[in-house]
Amino acid sequence: MKDKNEVYVKWGLTAVAVILVALVISLVFNKLGYIAVTIKAIVSTVSSVFYGVVMAFLTAPVYDKISDRLAKIFSSLFPKWKKPIKLAKFIATLACLVILIFVIFALIMMIIPELVNSISNVINYAPNGMLKLEDWLKDILNKNPDLEKLVIGNYQDISDRLSDFATTNVLPNVNTYIKNLSSGVLNALGVIVNIIIGMMVMMYLLNMKTTLASQAKKIVYAIAGVKIGNEIVTEARYIKDMFEKFIVGKIIDSIIIGIINYIFMAVIHMPYALLISVVVGVTNVIPFFGPFIGAIPSIVLLLLISPLTALQFAVWILVLQQVDGNIIGPKILGQTTGLPSFWVLFSILLFGGLFGIVGMIIAVPTWAIIYRTISRVSEYFLRKKGLEPDSKHYMDLDYIDEETKKYIKME
Repeated sequence: MKDKNEVYVKWGLTAVAVILVALVISLVFNKLGYIAVTIKAIVSTVSSVFYGVVMAFLTAPVYDKISDRLAKIFSSLFPKWKKPIKLAKFIATLACLVILIFVIFALIMMIIPELVNSISNVINYAPNGMLKLEDWLKDILNKNPDLEKLVIGNYQDISDRLSDFATTNVLPNVNTYIKNLSSGVLNALGVIVNIIIGMMVMMYLLNMKTTLASQAKKIVYAIAGVKIGNEIVTEARYIKDMFEKFIVGKIIDSIIIGIINYIFMAVIHMPYALLISVVVGVTNVIPFFGPFIGAIPSIVLLLLISPLTALQFAVWILVLQQVDGNIIGPKILGQTTGLPSFWVLFSILLFGGLFGIVGMIIAVPTWAIIYRTISRVSEYFLRKKGLEPDSKHYMDLDYIDEETKKYIKME
């Protein structure tokens, strides 16, 4: 009777726990709008700190190499000097700041003039380009009159619709667009301010990262103890290495792709070589979909100049991405994440849908960490149950014998 009562008590507690969890989840979903607003406000407030963290993370490898090398040089040249490390750190921080400012300034100087030039050219040559595109379509389709009539008819219908849209929708809402533009300018100024503050935060973080890391470890060991603390520290180190290797490697890979693209476009005298190469290089940071995100607006831009040039560029991008995916990328990144191709695609779609472009950039290393954690947890529980952790034992598995724990394969 006692055992029966214990069973009832356990079932009752389980039911209460399920109800409480359901109520909490319901409350969270009901208040999701307020939570989202609060999170957005917090993120907006500390965005400059976030900029600084990202900058510090990206410049940390450069900082470490410069400071270590200079500390050794100063120590060998001035063996009695007590502060060679401080000077080395100061010079390394200054070097990272100069490199960062140079990169931002170089990107601005490359993009802005080319962008202004591209916009003015599009405005000047768009009508001409549309006529050229129409003539080009006629030349291609002249051998098939029925198809030509269908395509040109639709093309003219689209042109008429665009003109009608410009007259009825765009022109009456000019004031709204100007307000939005003003808001965009203010947002851009806010980003500039955040970048400047972020640089200051970066300098502090670069010099304090060792101290902050040691303080974090101390707190972990104080709360979790030695055994679990070691696991947490090991996992934190793995996460840091994963993000560092993947993101830094991807940036190097994207710079190389941008340079190769620029050389090709300059050699065959394609227009907007610098602007398109910057777009291709920057979007290449996004795995899998990045090349397409960069190629589509570039092809549209070239299409207004010459359909043949746009076609040549499209073919070139396909070739370049094959070279990157099979030769350049693997050489630089290697097997950084160890994720199968399906999970790479899945992670980009998932994180891209949740967090946009930033989510797409961090998707692969983040999912690699989740994937590894799930694998380790499942292996731990399998070993605890006396089962094999290696996946090869579960290939073509029909069932596991409950008594002998023998793996019975399908015939």
